[in-house]
Amino acid sequence: MSRQQLQDAWQAMRILKRFSLQQVRDAVQHTTLDSLKAFAKRLVAAKAIAEHVDHEDINYSVLNASYNPFEQPVNSGEKNKNSGRQRMWQSMRILNEFDAGQVASTADVSLSSARSYISILKKAGYIFVVKNAPRSGSLIERAGETTIYKMLKNTGPKRPIPKTKGVFDANTNKLVKFKPVTRKPVQMAPVKLGEAHDYQ
Repeated sequence: MSRQQLQDAWQAMRILKRFSLQQVRDAVQHTTLDSLKAFAKRLVAAKAIAEHVDHEDINYSVLNASYNPFEQPVNSGEKNKNSGRQRMWQSMRILNEFDAGQVASTADVSLSSARSYISILKKAGYIFVVKNAPRSGSLIERAGETTIYKMLKNTGPKRPIPKTKGVFDANTNKLVKFKPVTRKPVQMAPVKLGEAHDYQ
């Protein structure tokens, strides 16, 4: 396994929190169970994860999500930006249903970066809104309420790349155009002479 695949595997483990190696293999491209077993053994020795044996079933749980089994590579800003989007895409694929905060924390990017990429994927039809955050009510009533998204098009492990008119999907080798924004016309109730209406 390459360093990138190991990084993807560790990210998948952190997102799943409790997992089998088969689940991690399903989430990461071109990996083998033997490679993941060797990696898991290393993480167990470092006390980053714990092994749970139940008869013949072996599962793991994350003990130290902040553990870093790799040296941080020095990349250009563009590469960092792209790898951040790859991590976000991976998080969305594993979580399936998520908010921007979850994507930001699991992919180790800023909240604004997560919101921006989510917005792009939503425009391209890859994800949709399950539940909108409330826009009315007091701050206390809205506390903890966020917009929830769900994966609609999981085309593969490679991140969709934003372009001017859409996103390029390297999994399908196609440009997916942004959906046109349709705005509903505001309809006002007819007002008869002598009537008073409250539009607040």
